[in-house]
Amino acid sequence: MTEQMKTVCIGRFLIDIPAQAEITVSRERMAGFEIQTVEEDDAAFQKRVAEREADIDSRGREQDHEVGIVDARDLRVPNMVGRVFVYGRSRGYVMEGDRRVDMESVAVEAHGHMNGLSFSLSATESSEARARTAEALLARLRVRGEGEIPSVPGFCIRRAVFADPLPAHKTEHIAMHIGFADHPDVALAFASFPGGDTSRSLLTRYRDMDAEASPDEMLRVSRLRSGKRTINDLAGEEVLERVHEMNFATTYGFVWETQGMPDDPQQPFLSLELHGGISPRPGGKPIDTSLHEDAVLSLWDSISSSIRLRKSDPPPPTDPAPEPPGPRLGALATAGEVCPQSGWWKCREGGPGVDVQGGSVQWIRKGDRMPQALLLPRQTLWQKLRGLQPSIEPSQPTTWRLVDKRLRPRTPTLVTLAPPGPVSVALEGDIAPVQVAAPGTNVRTGEVCPASGWWRCGETHALDGTRWFPRGSTLPAATFQVPVGMFGRSAGPEVIQRRSTWQLMRIAEAERVALLVESVQEGQPEPGPSPLGPSTLA
Repeated sequence: MTEQMKTVCIGRFLIDIPAQAEITVSRERMAGFEIQTVEEDDAAFQKRVAEREADIDSRGREQDHEVGIVDARDLRVPNMVGRVFVYGRSRGYVMEGDRRVDMESVAVEAHGHMNGLSFSLSATESSEARARTAEALLARLRVRGEGEIPSVPGFCIRRAVFADPLPAHKTEHIAMHIGFADHPDVALAFASFPGGDTSRSLLTRYRDMDAEASPDEMLRVSRLRSGKRTINDLAGEEVLERVHEMNFATTYGFVWETQGMPDDPQQPFLSLELHGGISPRPGGKPIDTSLHEDAVLSLWDSISSSIRLRKSDPPPPTDPAPEPPGPRLGALATAGEVCPQSGWWKCREGGPGVDVQGGSVQWIRKGDRMPQALLLPRQTLWQKLRGLQPSIEPSQPTTWRLVDKRLRPRTPTLVTLAPPGPVSVALEGDIAPVQVAAPGTNVRTGEVCPASGWWRCGETHALDGTRWFPRGSTLPAATFQVPVGMFGRSAGPEVIQRRSTWQLMRIAEAERVALLVESVQEGQPEPGPSPLGPSTLA
């Protein structure tokens, strides 16, 4: 029976049982709500819930009780359809000394359906606010396959798991019953309930029963094992007994318990029981256990030693994993090859008067095939009049060169950005001194650009982003989109331009070489690396 085992997730724990075992789950409760799971399609669910709503609504009123519906609305849970009912308002009071304290309670039901499964949470003598708790619990419900062990932490019920983090609660209940078709007289039960009742432990209860038992009863009971037993860091107590019944049948009763902690769902009361010799007839007398004592002990030890707290896989990272290092800038790839790096690739074909279809610089995703460029010669006047565009497909595979390793394609700018001012003639000459401008330098609109490189606009909502400016040019104003008006059109111009601050992000390599030479001559530390990554010089 124990040669092939299967793992079952029950509550917050895992337990291994024989593969041929038949299991049923019962007493599923969480935060005071009774849980019911039904396998049905959407049409059957909608019909059943509508009939339930009609049944509650028809009850009307009885004395101080509003037996009918107090509130009914659609379930507000993503990817789940259903209804929430609040009904059966009951009013009363209690006396605390001379003071009267009014009391009110309702019943709450939340029914949800997804992926062919329906889940119902119900509670009586509750409050209207508990309807929101029921919805919050359903929002954390994740469907799992038959026998599937979930990877997320949480509380397993039949065909689903309540994934952590859950709304604050103190109680979780579940029980699993295990039977065998070949041995119907043998059954096990595993239960997980709120813990904390340490006043009467398992060994204490059995000692009390022994003290009250008659000599005849003590002679018929043989204690096979008794004492404390820790299973996978779960400290508990165990009692194993063989009983000679009044009808001379030999039966077995094994129990293991751990008390848990009060108000802590992570440390519940756990109980595993095995009974051998159960009569196949309800209320019938015990029968001889169909398994030999060694087999019963082996079955018990195999199952009980497997009880363990389910350790979930680490949650998946919220941010995508960084792309592994790819080829350097300037790498070449030929048409037909697999693109080794997402980024901007420049076609080495074409030239003056010959364009490339789609642009000479194109964004190509890693893993895609490098395209064969189609060359577009300049149109003649006759071709322009007729709307014809000649094309040339090179006989040899075209070559592409990696010029930019951005992970996303650039978004085309639909408006014209303000251009930089002309380069100062004095700075263009060889006698112009090199100005020190390390990455992070800030320069305002209208000032002279101290170094060639990439400059980022300091205005968050500007359309400019990061732009390249040559040394000696005048830094331009930033460009902004004007919000559209009431009828989808702006009242004035579509864009405006105003002064901004520009921050140097990456220095052109020629500038970096000059700065390096100057720093070495003056005994200063080498300029730091670019915040956009290491330079090709390094």
